[in-house]
Amino acid sequence: MPSKSTSETRILVINNRSESIEDLLSLLKSLNVKIEVRGPLEYFSQTNYDGLIISGGYLPRAEYKEILAWYCRLFEAVNIPVLAICLGLRILGYCNGSRVRRIRPSELGVTKIFFFKDYPLAPGIKELLVYENHDYELLDLKEPLENYASSERCRIQAVKHRFKPIFAVQFHPEISKENNGPIIVKNFVEFCYGWKG
Repeated sequence: MPSKSTSETRILVINNRSESIEDLLSLLKSLNVKIEVRGPLEYFSQTNYDGLIISGGYLPRAEYKEILAWYCRLFEAVNIPVLAICLGLRILGYCNGSRVRRIRPSELGVTKIFFFKDYPLAPGIKELLVYENHDYELLDLKEPLENYASSERCRIQAVKHRFKPIFAVQFHPEISKENNGPIIVKNFVEFCYGWKG
């Protein structure tokens, strides 16, 4: 049994100017966790948190390279569970040598994704309705990243690092209208609660 209650689980959210940050914070509050929000480039000590969520959004052009370098150092050093959402997935891919391309038209709205392997944040689930809102996708994955799911339009949808507790999804699990994507955030919080490091 974990030594603390879920109400003591501490999650740091790194907000990349996400349009759905309030949805994410509201969902986390409903799961009874302690939340702190910071932006990229802000210093934090990972020992103060049980998990880290990297939001979707965008990177400002003026700080683009600096922020990408900061994230690459973060992914290299992190040893607490991470959930990277949308843009966060593409940053994780970039930091591991993957290529990114623009897709037209955008993948937007409620979409069904198909799991071809048992994803740790969606155990036993073969199909999941999720909310998508992205113009870019990863073209490939490099080791040590592994993909677990695809949609009809986008091949890389649910990723896990082979050796670290780093998870990433292309969709927005924080948006709950007409879909069941929030199960990913709920399972991530439970994973953080039980994580021993």
